[in-house]
Amino acid sequence: MRTISIYELKAQLSEYIDMIEGGEEEEIVILKNNKTVARITKCHEDEAPIRLGAGLLVAEAKPFVLKSDEDRLDALFGY
Repeated sequence: MRTISIYELKAQLSEYIDMIEGGEEEEIVILKNNKTVARITKCHEDEAPIRLGAGLLVAEAKPFVLKSDEDRLDALFGY
């Protein structure tokens, strides 16, 4: 686990992303005023967030397959 400041992250973001993606680092902790504010970890495809509408991010949502119009109504409106 590596710990970096926001300033350092902003200056070298792509390098840190490459470290996570390549497996060199499992987690990078980001500090602001010496306090932890965020973590960067590898996102596995089955855990990837889904974007809905105008950029709303829903981390808990799971992909699903709609087989019919009835399934669409159930999925969208819960009935």
